[in-house]
Amino acid sequence: MRLPDREIRKAISQALSGMTVVSPFGGAELDITVHDYRLPENKTEYVLMINQWADLDRETKCPENTWNCGITLDIVTVFPNEQGSRLLADIIQEEVWNRTKSLSIDHFYNEEQTMRSPDDLETMTPTQNIYRKLIQYEFKLIEK
Repeated sequence: MRLPDREIRKAISQALSGMTVVSPFGGAELDITVHDYRLPENKTEYVLMINQWADLDRETKCPENTWNCGITLDIVTVFPNEQGSRLLADIIQEEVWNRTKSLSIDHFYNEEQTMRSPDDLETMTPTQNIYRKLIQYEFKLIEK
């Protein structure tokens, strides 16, 4: 039996590898990096893979190993003082959504994939504004 967690992370990392977006604040091209739980140093825009889960599907009577599983991506943009807006996070979210809407996951058939975006998160401090957008993925995977 193969667990799907690392294969899901690998598929997302590959889909988002080399991702760039154009900043709405000055037009610079920004490299967006993907990280597995650990916060990157000196980055003001990035994607974190968080809250991963997997359950063996006990409702099917098929002999295959079928998994119901998911992962959440956290898109983070950080601005100094009272600058910025959600706009950059929106642009990154759109690019992530387009690159991951149909993932191919090694060693599994991707029987079903759903994506949703819950409410945005904002944190305002005296020194920075942090805008976050989440994308939650759910998969039904069958081991090959």
